[in-house]
Amino acid sequence: MRVVIGIGARAGVDAADVVAAISTVLQPNWRVEAIASIDRKAELVAAVASSMGVRGVTYSAEELSSVSTPHTSRRVYDAVGSTSVAEAATLLAGSAQQLLIPRTVGGRVTVAVAAVSEVAANSPD
Repeated sequence: MRVVIGIGARAGVDAADVVAAISTVLQPNWRVEAIASIDRKAELVAAVASSMGVRGVTYSAEELSSVSTPHTSRRVYDAVGSTSVAEAATLLAGSAQQLLIPRTVGGRVTVAVAAVSEVAANSPD
């Protein structure tokens, strides 16, 4: 199954922290297509994506705010201007309607996973 992983991270988190958090949810039959997050974490996304050999995708707070997610956070909104980062980013990047794994918090990293929709899977990059 092709998946996209959305990440959220507090200040000071590095790529190794994120990869460790991803490894706790990743299933053997999943093929990661992309790592997605908010644009202010572009450097972290690029580092994680590079270490995993996948593409990185980032979105503005406005884009993330346009997505309905099962979980929201006032703290995240106050910090970045969107009530969801990991869940919203993975849904956007995978053109998905439903999460395989809703936000999972491990330390200072949040991870969410969505399957890549057939529309996204068949669209040109």
